[in-house]
Amino acid sequence: MGGRRVLVIEDQEDLAALYESALGREGYEVSKAYTGEEGVALFEDRGADAVILDMTLPEMHGVQTLQTIRNMNANVPVVVVTGETADEIRQQCERLGVQQYLSKPADYRDIMEALGRALSDPKTTTEEYQVITLRLPSRIVKCLMGLHENIERAVELICEEKFKS
Repeated sequence: MGGRRVLVIEDQEDLAALYESALGREGYEVSKAYTGEEGVALFEDRGADAVILDMTLPEMHGVQTLQTIRNMNANVPVVVVTGETADEIRQQCERLGVQQYLSKPADYRDIMEALGRALSDPKTTTEEYQVITLRLPSRIVKCLMGLHENIERAVELICEEKFKS
C-alpha cells in the first residue's frame, strides 16, 4: 500500500487496536483516535489518505466528525464501520460522500476491500468535491427525490440535461 496513512476513529480501544494491527500488516500507516474530537484534531494535524470512522463516538457523533473532516478535506475517502443502524444516519453519510458504510461486526476482508476500493476510486483522486449545505423548500427536495433518491445524483442529472442543450 506504499505507506498510505489511515486514520481510525473508533471508541472501542480493542477494536481500534485490531484495525491498527490488520492495517499495519497490509502496509498502511495508522493513527488512532478514540473520540470524534480527537479524530478531528489528528486529521487537522497530520491529515490522512483515508479514514475509517465509527458513528457512535463520545463527545462528537460520527456525523459531526465526518462533517468537520469534510470541511477540511472534501475528497478524503471515508469508510464507515458502525453498529448504527438508523437509515437517517446512513443517508447523511451518503450525502457527505462516504465511500462505504459497513455494519458491525464487519468482516476483516470487507473492511480491507472497502478501503482498497475507496483509495483507488478515481472520483476521490481526479474529481474535486465541495461539500455544501443547502436549505431548500420541501417541494424542491420532493422534486429532486422524484428524479433520483440520491439528491446529489438528481442534481447531476439536471446538470447533464442542461449542458446537453
